Amino acid sequence: MEGWQLRRQYRRAGNGWYWPWKWKDCVVSILKRRLSALHRALIILFVSAIGVLPAFAIEPAKYPEPPDTVAFKVEKNGESIPVTLRQLEKLGLYSVSTPSPFEKGQLAFQGVLFRDVVKLVGLEGESSVVLRAADDYVQVIPKEDWTDGPLLLATRQDGELLTRRTQGPTRLIYPLDDYPAFDTPVRKPRWIWLIKTIAPGN
Repeated sequence: MEGWQLRRQYRRAGNGWYWPWKWKDCVVSILKRRLSALHRALIILFVSAIGVLPAFAIEPAKYPEPPDTVAFKVEKNGESIPVTLRQLEKLGLYSVSTPSPFEKGQLAFQGVLFRDVVKLVGLEGESSVVLRAADDYVQVIPKEDWTDGPLLLATRQDGELLTRRTQGPTRLIYPLDDYPAFDTPVRKPRWIWLIKTIAPGN
């Protein structure tokens, strides 16, 4: 028997007919080829799928506990309530790599999800919040910004706590690479840093 041709050679054996033993080799060979083709197809499919899977900009991170220093104050109901770095980072740290509209290159920030911050300070029911910087620069952040994607309130850059010199102690980060909807002219001014207060929107 040669190649893929299976010659049905019958031999008389008592009252029945049977194929010679080599037919088994042919069947095994066919199965091997079929399985190899299937294996190759699955590999190609898997590699193709990897190519189209989205990369995630936000990943969990872990760093030593920060000092219990004031990050900013919440102004509501006539009160000014301090929120510390320790309170913020207890919400759970995440890391993001993203370009910035105001700085060169790819930047690595660590911080907490802004939606968790809004909940922490009791403003989750608001349609917007107002952030004020140390230089009195003000931005209104609408609710869709922290619900449409993982908006980050950064407390660190490259693992180091942000200071006034590095635009801290907190700054707002929009992950642009994997959330292109954030990359719009209207959102560019919302990259606010040196945050001093957070308050309910009007």
